[in-house]
Amino acid sequence: MLKQLFTILICAFLVLSCSYIEQHTKRESIQKIDTIVDFNTVDSYPLFPNCADIPSKEKQQICFQIEMSQHIYASLKEFELSVKDSVNDTVFVKLKIDADGKITLSNIQKSAKISQLIPEFDSVVKVSLQNLPTLQPAIKRAIPVSTEFTLPIVIKN
Repeated sequence: MLKQLFTILICAFLVLSCSYIEQHTKRESIQKIDTIVDFNTVDSYPLFPNCADIPSKEKQQICFQIEMSQHIYASLKEFELSVKDSVNDTVFVKLKIDADGKITLSNIQKSAKISQLIPEFDSVVKVSLQNLPTLQPAIKRAIPVSTEFTLPIVIKN
């Protein structure tokens, strides 16, 4: 009987000690990490050197769009594009700005009329993009990322 009591006492001690150790080794609640990433937005847009001092994200985007448009239009004005017929059309130029700030031409979406009337349009746009300065890339969670933009160019004569 003493042997059975001693065995029960040791078993009870083991069970209680295991639950005591388990309670003290529980980890503190793990901090939840934000794992949902919105890939459609960036924290900071690509910037031309003179747009970098603007504090507002929205104004930086507007500055980028204005600078890009002004540069493209200035380059197009340098080339003498002669057209026989009247033109009133929009061309969509898709640009990619990589994580190093280099601009590459992804696609030019234009009508068949523009292709026929201004066959050198693609090469003019490519040359104008080569003359652009290196930009500060877009930033997402403190990491430089690639972005794509579509720039509409209205062609009228």
